[in-house]
Amino acid sequence: MVEGKTRFWRVLLVMIAALALIASSCGSSSDGEDTASDADTTVNTDAESSDEEEAGGNTTEASIDLSDTEEDSAPAEEEEAMEEEEAPAEAEEEEPAVEVAAPSGTLRFVEFSPVTTFNPAKSQTAQAAYLYPEYDTLTRQTATFDLEPGIATSWTSPDANTWVFTIGEGIVFHDGEELNAQVVADNMNWHAATDGNPNAATWAGFDTATADGNEVTANFNTPQPQFPLEMSMVMGMMVSPAAIAADTDLTRAPAGSGPWIWQADESEAGVTEVYTLFADHRDPADQGVERVEVTSVPDNTARLNALLTGETDIMATIRDAQIDQAVEGGNEILSVPNYFPHLHIFGREEGAVDGDLLSLLQVRQAVAYAIDREAYNAAIHDGKGDSLGGLYPGAFGQWHVAELDNSFEYDPEKSKELLAEAGFPDGITLQSPIMPAIQPHVELVTQMLGAVGITIEQTQINNGELGPRNRAGEFGIAWGRELLYHPAATYRKWTAVDGPWNPFNLTDNQDLDDMMVAAAESNDVPTMQQMYGEVATELINRGVLVPLAHGSQNGAYRPGVTGVVLGLNMQAPMPYGVRVDG
Repeated sequence: MVEGKTRFWRVLLVMIAALALIASSCGSSSDGEDTASDADTTVNTDAESSDEEEAGGNTTEASIDLSDTEEDSAPAEEEEAMEEEEAPAEAEEEEPAVEVAAPSGTLRFVEFSPVTTFNPAKSQTAQAAYLYPEYDTLTRQTATFDLEPGIATSWTSPDANTWVFTIGEGIVFHDGEELNAQVVADNMNWHAATDGNPNAATWAGFDTATADGNEVTANFNTPQPQFPLEMSMVMGMMVSPAAIAADTDLTRAPAGSGPWIWQADESEAGVTEVYTLFADHRDPADQGVERVEVTSVPDNTARLNALLTGETDIMATIRDAQIDQAVEGGNEILSVPNYFPHLHIFGREEGAVDGDLLSLLQVRQAVAYAIDREAYNAAIHDGKGDSLGGLYPGAFGQWHVAELDNSFEYDPEKSKELLAEAGFPDGITLQSPIMPAIQPHVELVTQMLGAVGITIEQTQINNGELGPRNRAGEFGIAWGRELLYHPAATYRKWTAVDGPWNPFNLTDNQDLDDMMVAAAESNDVPTMQQMYGEVATELINRGVLVPLAHGSQNGAYRPGVTGVVLGLNMQAPMPYGVRVDG
């Protein structure tokens, strides 16, 4: 357990540094010296690793250069004269190409739910374990949460509303189609235009993407500082142009360019998905294994047992309370402290599901006062998380609002008083979903609410259905979790009037959505901090979100497995470069 805890805090420190780096890419430094209109923000993918690189990561750290890249050049005549005077330089010896070991063995994942779709424009990050083998992304995250090249070899922000990506050459899809800048531009436009995209917040403010040579320019109406980071997630997965042109149903017919190809004849829907090597993948270093298998194991204990008995190599979605047991036998733990469990109240107006009750602020606040966050942290997170009342935890120093730490502290009597004020002294009944993967969470919340007179009638659903059915407007209140990384993305999931997480098309948070746009347009970190803090405060005070705790998104892998990386907004580690011992 000592090793697991050490890795957690090492990751925590690295994450704080990485988040500061992301914020600096907004185009202005924290002291306001420069703005994006004065200097390009460029990711230099050829830079050497810094001597100050955080412990725990052995990959090259991408650097961000805010300086002016233009230099005065000497007149041509002077250059020629200088060349004549200089002694001929000795030819530099070329460094030998790094040999990549041949892929070997099978990498086995266990996930909490089966894949619901192989369409990255309709998939949540919760499904990423199934999509990463098949698809490639524009950027990649390292073990230290830095960005490195993927399909894109570099990226720059010439102004606050623009990102330009340079696309690598010689990349092909599994169906033989070329992956070039035009294809990437078309994919961005397709992602943004896809109805029901659960990651619509990524494309909020998106205007259009265009291609010129090997460069793709993504234009936004408002600054999107987190966009290159999101291009390392499902939002940055590229689909074959042939599949897009034919409007192919990608639900069980993926069309990617990733290191492995999905095998329909070897896969069993709802059970195990199988992938084998793609011979023409752009980077053989990604292919540490010959075969990838991802198996759905809904029960949390069964997944852990699969790890402990050696039946799997990587376990995704391990609860904090399981960590002590998971490290037995030398297993390694990956923990990213960005897990935010909460209650999301959708039905805040009459006409919505349970809207006759949830439209009343007293009722929504009664729900908040009924939650014992300390008890939730102890029971669900084994005391390894926190019981603070805000949205972003202290690990995200920039976005943490200390004033919210003690908001709506547990007060069951206050909860009962609010219900009585709303006209329900004898309590109320609400509908809410439950599925196997979140059963302990929902059962505990149901017990807490029941203690003050709020009865929850549970609707049993399958793993993997929580997001789609919430977005379809089936429930007025539901347990949810967010893997936090940047307010510009996460808050707009909850404020956007036309967003997929507003199934009843409510307009009560229009002012907050306007504030989110204004924060991004300010292009100034202190201003963003203030405005994001105001939005977070209102989301809680209005009863849109009820924080339950803050914990970690965890994964585990067995001894002998190397190269495992769990990034921000990732529910499962990536398979790229992972090797097994046979």
